Amino acid sequence: MRLLTFLEYAAIVVGAIGILAGRHFALAKGIHLGILLVGVGIAAGGIESLYSRQMSLRFSEEAAQGYDGFPALVWGLMLLLAGGALIGYAYLLDTGAWPRAAGLLKQYPGIVYAAAGLLLAGFSVLLFADPGAHRKRWQTLLLRVPRVILAVVALTCGIATMASGAWQIADPQGYAQVERQVRARVDAAFKVIIRKS
Repeated sequence: MRLLTFLEYAAIVVGAIGILAGRHFALAKGIHLGILLVGVGIAAGGIESLYSRQMSLRFSEEAAQGYDGFPALVWGLMLLLAGGALIGYAYLLDTGAWPRAAGLLKQYPGIVYAAAGLLLAGFSVLLFADPGAHRKRWQTLLLRVPRVILAVVALTCGIATMASGAWQIADPQGYAQVERQVRARVDAAFKVIIRKS
């Protein structure tokens, strides 16, 4: 087992134990510290991927070599985004500023949409990557084609989610108006479906 992988997983596992112990013993600081450790473990994996251009959080040097290069950079950015978000969340909880930040996110959910869109787009890149390039034709049809279809769907959803988030941040009132109209139409469609069934 790689030492860096051991340290990353150790931080994540110790953090998860800290969260559980903090909840069990009603220790708010324990929960905050646990979330921080999980975030540090995930962010460390992201930094490792960005630095080495190889997949992080793997147990051996030979694992996931087909993802070296650009897919590993995308993986690293995804881990860094997730780990940074957890570290920021732990800091805001510990300083008591989380309610204000949660109010801001509720007022501008486009920030969350944009981050989720980035993660979906990154996931699509990982699905597009082909670690096993030497396959027979039937294996390609059985394994590769469904992956590419799922990657296209994830990329489309990621771009749409990022665009929606950017729109919400740039024009909150216009976005809210269109959102109400769409919800009204969806609700009307569901009522028609329920009446027919």
